Amino acid sequence: MQGLSGTTLAKVADRAGVSQGVLVFHFKSKSGLLNATCRHLIEDYMQLWQPALDLINPAERITGLVRADFDPSICSPQQLALWFAFWGEGNAHNWYDDFCRDAERQRTDAMIDTCRALVPSENPEILAQSIDCFIDGLWLQMHLQGEKVTPQDAQERALGHLHLLLPNIV
Repeated sequence: MQGLSGTTLAKVADRAGVSQGVLVFHFKSKSGLLNATCRHLIEDYMQLWQPALDLINPAERITGLVRADFDPSICSPQQLALWFAFWGEGNAHNWYDDFCRDAERQRTDAMIDTCRALVPSENPEILAQSIDCFIDGLWLQMHLQGEKVTPQDAQERALGHLHLLLPNIV
């Protein structure tokens, strides 16, 4: 375990079985490599949750957004370690750029808009924040507890949380 700060192009090249020169040519620097990695991770995540926005029923839309957060392709132990490393170090480094911040805002706005469609007279921002904070907490549990909390378990808990928050809707 070396974290993002301890990551070097030499270590990545060795692990990938390529020359360090290939990485320098393609990414220019460690920051370029980390930025490309972060972008790839976020693009994969966006491809999972954005289809939920096409659902007309807001209850199905919110459930789709939640289910996307527990897809094994972005919620494996390795992926969770990467997410938390980026979140932990991202704001201190230039590789967590405007693209990454904008993608985070888009996901937040999608949850708020969906909550607004579900409970227009209530405070949709607080509802959206509650749902996303609960999901973030489940991600943290999966990251820290490993296989004790599976993505399937976490998804069931998140959907149960939705039902508690919106008992007559979800």
